[in-house]
Amino acid sequence: MINYKKALAALTAVCMTASLAACGAEEDNGGHGYLLEESEVTTTTQMTVAINTETLAPEQEEKVATLADSLTGELENKKIKWMSFYDPWHPTGQGNTKPVSVELFEKKYGGEIEYYPTTWATQFDELSTSILGGEGIDFFPAPEAIPKCVISGMTQNVDGYIDWSNPLWSSVKDINDQFAVGDGHYLMVCEASAGYVVYYNRSTIEAFGFDDPADLYANGEWTMDKFKEMLLEFVDVEADQYGLDGWFNCTPLMLAFGVPSVSLKDGKLVNNLSDPNFERAMEFQYDLNRNGLILDKSLFSWNPQIQYIGEGKELFYIGGLYEIESAPDIWTKTFGEIEDVFFVPVPKDAEADKYYYNAELDCYNLCVGAQNPEGVIKLMECVIAAHSDPDAQEIDNEKHKADYGWTDEMIEMRAEVERLTQENPVRDVYGGLSSDLSSLISDSINQPIQGTDWYTVKESIYDTVELQIEEINGQLAAIS
Repeated sequence: MINYKKALAALTAVCMTASLAACGAEEDNGGHGYLLEESEVTTTTQMTVAINTETLAPEQEEKVATLADSLTGELENKKIKWMSFYDPWHPTGQGNTKPVSVELFEKKYGGEIEYYPTTWATQFDELSTSILGGEGIDFFPAPEAIPKCVISGMTQNVDGYIDWSNPLWSSVKDINDQFAVGDGHYLMVCEASAGYVVYYNRSTIEAFGFDDPADLYANGEWTMDKFKEMLLEFVDVEADQYGLDGWFNCTPLMLAFGVPSVSLKDGKLVNNLSDPNFERAMEFQYDLNRNGLILDKSLFSWNPQIQYIGEGKELFYIGGLYEIESAPDIWTKTFGEIEDVFFVPVPKDAEADKYYYNAELDCYNLCVGAQNPEGVIKLMECVIAAHSDPDAQEIDNEKHKADYGWTDEMIEMRAEVERLTQENPVRDVYGGLSSDLSSLISDSINQPIQGTDWYTVKESIYDTVELQIEEINGQLAAIS
């Protein structure tokens, strides 16, 4: 997510198209808001990916300079202060390049980003202390800040600083509107990007006579029903053939049905635990477990066995694209030879009216007491420009092929997953509720994939969730 969704299994430290999606940990709290799923696995460290190209090539420098010239305005105060448990803005000295967004910020505005490190566990406490002490921290990550940091007074409404008619901001206005609370925008969303994909090994697919999931997707046949059918045909524990592995299956499968557990509508929280589509999503996951299609990690000391993908002993693994954003001699040890490794979008719900997709958000919050809000807004415009500019995207594609060993087909499929995400992004916002309520929902929605019928789970929590969401909506109304 995002807790920071994913358990922060790993965040890709640097992305040339901009800064890393600042949202979190998944089975996240709904989205790159991450909840832990299937067990309470927590990881508080960020994985830094080493890449080879430490500087931009001359033609790339020229493209960045041209993009910088397209930006407008000036910046009197050059320094902005960033507090987080990770720092996507600065090269680490391990071979990674500076994000294009930062190149733009420096070239156009002479900007400087000062890093104030914290930890995942203490981030909100330290932010609160800094705000109360007048430190002037300008911005921080976390979609989980919505709505709790609005209510606690740590993040401020950005509508007074953003010109929504600016072409950059108007291009992301719809996704920002989705996460408005009360009567304003407290989250600056620069892009909705792909959360998870389904990994598989083509040699395994061929050996068992299955249609390639990439072909199924191209033909409009890559559905939840087909996904389950293939698992049913493959799984044979006695023959060491396992189905779906990983800690982060709940949220991407759930959101493919189009409805999160808690959403925002017209600035208010909505409890969706009884929505028919949400209930179908939960029952689908319960059925996967009931049929033995989920790898039983208790047989392996509660550790995923992702290397089974490369060994032909496991059919599918749901994970982020960061899983293969490292040197190929690293990720091929897990997934297999480059020519065999591939991924496809999370399958579509056959009954859905659209192809809904679990969205990660490259998003940020403006602190109360920020000393340079204008500087933050200019950096956000650099991030949006880097995400959307074709030349910046091409630089990113070139890096993936040169540094990570990606094929053209992988580049094309990633673009397709991104397209799906941007057309119909879905994100759960329960991670932004109080810790107790967030944990209650997280634990509950992960129970079906662990083997508990959803209707039994829902009966035990629904009234509590409904009451507390009503209370939170009352607090948001008071702020408005």
